[in-house]
Amino acid sequence: MRAVFTVDLPWSTETGFPDDLQLIHLLRSFGWEPVEVCELADEPTKLHKCRELAEVLFKDMPPTAVSRLEHVIFYGYLADDYTRFVVVKLVNGQITFRLMNDTLGRLQTSTAKVIKKILDAPLNAQSLKVSNNLVVIYERGNDYVVMSGRVVPHPLKETLRSDRKSVLLTVVPLLLAGFIITVPFLIFGMTVGTGGLLGVSLERLLTALLTTALVSVLNLIETYIEIYRNRVIVW
Repeated sequence: MRAVFTVDLPWSTETGFPDDLQLIHLLRSFGWEPVEVCELADEPTKLHKCRELAEVLFKDMPPTAVSRLEHVIFYGYLADDYTRFVVVKLVNGQITFRLMNDTLGRLQTSTAKVIKKILDAPLNAQSLKVSNNLVVIYERGNDYVVMSGRVVPHPLKETLRSDRKSVLLTVVPLLLAGFIITVPFLIFGMTVGTGGLLGVSLERLLTALLTTALVSVLNLIETYIEIYRNRVIVW
């Protein structure tokens, strides 16, 4: 199986898009360049070796992908998951990653590792992003889609999106609490906790609302930490 995603490259008014060598140096900094490539003397020789290694991977891809072998700029290997991958550059503004592994779980893990590195690595003082936040896993040797995933570029937005119940139980109680505090004062000139039975009842209600909001905020924080640490792709 193979996972495929495309990365949009940052544009600079001074230098334009990053060139191949900048991209190669960035990819190399992640530590995924095979030993047989690292040991070579110069960049042209390394690039030739990368394309030689990539040729084996392209044999397991559809015929339409073989013509892109000449556009390979990097070949990598994730030793922990036994995942091999190539990076292809067809246009100046984008590069495409193609990861290969026969085990779906390992392929998913490797894809998440690569994307996390990409999102965390600035290039020319700008951030990289996955095009349309989309990752697709294809069956080996053809274009049959096994599954697709959505990249999570912003943990906070994903937290608010995925835990709407806690968001609701934070916002609504706080709004009601503000209403309870201000309205009695404006109408009756009384504050919570004063004014007899009504004041005591409002105080108890206010305590319950603030407790609900606090618990919900803690749930949101827990969700955010989990997403920030572990959730790079939602499959």
